[in-house]
Amino acid sequence: MTTTVDASTNVAARVDAVTSRGRPDRTLSRGSVRFAMAIAMSIGIQGPTAGVIIGPAIIASIVGGPGALAQVLALVTMGFVAYAFVRFSRSFNSAGSVYAFNGTALGPGYGFVSAWILLLVYTSFAAGVFAATADIAQTFFASLGLHLWWMWFALAAAALAILFAYLRIGLSSLIILTCEGVSILLIMAVGVAVLVQGGYHHHALNAAPFQLGGASVSILALGVVAAFGQFSGFEGATTLGEEARRSTRTIPAAIIWSLVISAAVYIFFTWLVYNAYPSPQAVAADPAPLVHVANTYLSPTVGKAVNAAGILSAFGATLACLNAASRLLFALAREGGGPGRVAKLLRHTSSRRSPVGALVAVSVVAVAALGGFALEPTATRAAALIIQLGAYLIVLVYLMTVTAAFVWAWRTDRRPVPLGILAIGVAALGYILDKTLIPLPAAPFDLVLLAAMASVLLGAAALALPGLRVRLGQSTLLAVTTGEAVAAGQSAARP
Repeated sequence: MTTTVDASTNVAARVDAVTSRGRPDRTLSRGSVRFAMAIAMSIGIQGPTAGVIIGPAIIASIVGGPGALAQVLALVTMGFVAYAFVRFSRSFNSAGSVYAFNGTALGPGYGFVSAWILLLVYTSFAAGVFAATADIAQTFFASLGLHLWWMWFALAAAALAILFAYLRIGLSSLIILTCEGVSILLIMAVGVAVLVQGGYHHHALNAAPFQLGGASVSILALGVVAAFGQFSGFEGATTLGEEARRSTRTIPAAIIWSLVISAAVYIFFTWLVYNAYPSPQAVAADPAPLVHVANTYLSPTVGKAVNAAGILSAFGATLACLNAASRLLFALAREGGGPGRVAKLLRHTSSRRSPVGALVAVSVVAVAALGGFALEPTATRAAALIIQLGAYLIVLVYLMTVTAAFVWAWRTDRRPVPLGILAIGVAALGYILDKTLIPLPAAPFDLVLLAAMASVLLGAAALALPGLRVRLGQSTLLAVTTGEAVAAGQSAARP
């Protein structure tokens, strides 16, 4: 099948034409994703309901009092990253996400390594959320008298998520959206109860969690780094670039609104939980403070309902991570895989236009990663270690993308405001990366960080594989986007 690309069409249309070439079993379902489905992908990866069940304890253990302030500052920083993704996605989109974005600005090798790292992020997040789902499910079913090894719950969550990821993306997205929507409604009931009762011992609700108090700026910075990880995942909608209707409108809107909604949930419930406890130290000492708040301010039955909401949210996050990872791998196999049997399998799509070959590969790796932590005594520890690997990596992906967006903005229009915003973003992310790496975190997270570094080097080393760099250099997708950028740059440079 051949597709004629009219030179007068814009870059988004040209990208659509290029990525839709080929046999039906090698392409994704065009125009099948609406805005609600796209935002479901991003919010699903963020998993705000599951996050706020334990999130306030984590942030309180790091910064003490100003937990909500740290999250507000993290939101501001994340806004620079979102701006970079929005600038790219308003021009063109593909299932390769950062591969096309960063490759257009700084070359196919840079784009490949960016996508490789993001693929590892989503895969590790999927494995970690298998364990997180098991952690919440184990607590829930124990309250009903059923006590099982946490790994059984994790494998059950994995099996269900893989099954639903195989189905049409529309149904898969609907499941994610329903899980998170119902979960948010359940925890909102807890929020209303705390507000009505006036917080801890009915004292007046206060804004102390938004104030620095006695915390040092360096401690607050560590809290910002932790909160940064809570908000990540909003860019997941970009992997639906070949399936979204009017992608240059749908994808940017999904990026912005998913970040706003998830951040609002995190910030509001962190503030709420702080006000429901006598002190930040008490929040930090409770492994699941929102469940405790539900038990105290409403009833143990509502506490169970909050636990159930966490299970739904975590399952939706798992499904979203598998969907995003499989599409990234599908795109990488299409752009650089070549004629080999493995590459053909990774490019294969089902009759439902799901990237089934890539899904199988991602699922095997995620379950294997989960199995590597089977001897951990608790699901909490397994989830923390696996997810932290992705958290380290995603900071690097964000820095690479904002840097690429700066270069792309310089080449295309050179307006001072976008360049200034992106320059600030590069500086802010560089600071966060520095705080993440130096000093080396305490064991066992030092080993996790070293594993993250090794995985980045592995992706860079893959460029030395015979033929890969050549195939990436011949990418018709990047030929279209790079050509458009060059033309725009020449236009901007004219007096």
